[in-house]
Amino acid sequence: MDTSEKYIRMCSLAKEIQQKWVFQSGDFVYNPVFEKVEVLLHLGNNSINYIWLPRQDQLQEICTAFFMQKLRISKSEAFLRFLEWYSGRLRYTFEHGLKNGNGFIDSGEELLLNRAMIMMHWKKWDGENWIKALEVPAPKPQQSSPGNYGIKV
Repeated sequence: MDTSEKYIRMCSLAKEIQQKWVFQSGDFVYNPVFEKVEVLLHLGNNSINYIWLPRQDQLQEICTAFFMQKLRISKSEAFLRFLEWYSGRLRYTFEHGLKNGNGFIDSGEELLLNRAMIMMHWKKWDGENWIKALEVPAPKPQQSSPGNYGIKV
């Protein structure tokens, strides 16, 4: 599990992902009061503004839900589409030097968070912040090619 300063910053600034947090016992969070990473077994003090540090499986669930919603397909079909999409992203990332913004990708969580933000919110990490990755094209009916499922990344 990535608990680096870089990943904590990426998560803290990924407001769209933070809004998807539904507490589960065992979640990794950054506690800004004590300035340390904790594993929450229960929410406890609601006055602390924890920064959720999603694990790979949690980011995978977010992406799968996105595929289900956008493509109006079942969870199992969405999971298969996610795996196909993500394996392509892994291959591309490996072939192009494992770069992310101005630095190297340090973990699977970092890679998946970056890819999820690009796919769902059209934002990419520039080394300091999430910035607009590209202009969101106006959707055109029935325009999807094999393998991309109408989702450009």
